[in-house]
Amino acid sequence: MAESDKLNVLVICGSLRKRSYNAALTRALPDLAPPDMKFVTAPPFETLPLYNADIQEASGFPGPAEDLATAIRASDAVLFVTPEYNWSMPGGLKNAIDWVSRMKEQPFEGKPVAIQSCSQGPLGGARM
Repeated sequence: MAESDKLNVLVICGSLRKRSYNAALTRALPDLAPPDMKFVTAPPFETLPLYNADIQEASGFPGPAEDLATAIRASDAVLFVTPEYNWSMPGGLKNAIDWVSRMKEQPFEGKPVAIQSCSQGPLGGARM
């Protein structure tokens, strides 16, 4: 099967820690994928400033937000692999979504999205 015929799934890891369980899962996904699917790691977003409409109005969207939006648009689907932090998603991930969600040509529009989590805790990422 040609690479261009495969389902292109963008994987966005919500944990910024390199040694997190969720980051390890994102690294394992390509080897676990069925032959007709490929997992692509999202560009980094940890350098994004906290969302502020004043920044957006003054200088547009930061490069990491544009890079993430481009990767989302190029994908067939998006998979968030993320831990739960305090009964919610990690702040860095929420911030990245805040930036991308304000773009005129909405990257998430019509895009199938799934959420996956792994954790040592009894509830895993269920509260995320």
